[in-house]
Amino acid sequence: MSYEANACHLGSALSCVEILLEIFRKKKKDDYFIFSKASGIAAYYAITEQGDLKNYPLGDKKYAIWAGGSLGHGLPVATGLALADKKRNVYVLMSDAEMQEGTTWECLLFKKQHKLINLKIYADNNQYQACGKIKDILDLPWDFLKANGIKRIKTIKGKGISFMEKEGNVWHYKNLTPELYETSLHELTD
Repeated sequence: MSYEANACHLGSALSCVEILLEIFRKKKKDDYFIFSKASGIAAYYAITEQGDLKNYPLGDKKYAIWAGGSLGHGLPVATGLALADKKRNVYVLMSDAEMQEGTTWECLLFKKQHKLINLKIYADNNQYQACGKIKDILDLPWDFLKANGIKRIKTIKGKGISFMEKEGNVWHYKNLTPELYETSLHELTD
């Protein structure tokens, strides 16, 4: 899908596959899901068989009711939904780079104050953002695996494709060549 759409962010999509699968296992039919980590949308489309990278953000809203674009917007939407209907769980998948956003911390404070235990936050901790490593750009000097209701799951950017795993953030904006596409398919199907 990424290859045919000539779309980048494949490394970001591969790092969040297992998190998405966990969320979809836990999510009940009436629960909400917010896909805040826009750079991983190819994983969402592949798992749900919904949407098209040429028509981002969402096709069918069966699985997610909203998808982010700019960093830091998904959690505010999820927080509002969680406050409006405390009987439903609201799941949100964020990138680790979104942890640097002011709206994220405002929402976490709001979540605690209003006891929004129905707000389930997952952060894909692949340790990269658009221009490099998180620790080199604006480090998050704590581990908040379960703090403030966030499950920060350590992942690997480009998971499952050896040359992407080795090159880390190079694959944030890089697209596959025909040769690398074939190599990727071979590695993912072995």
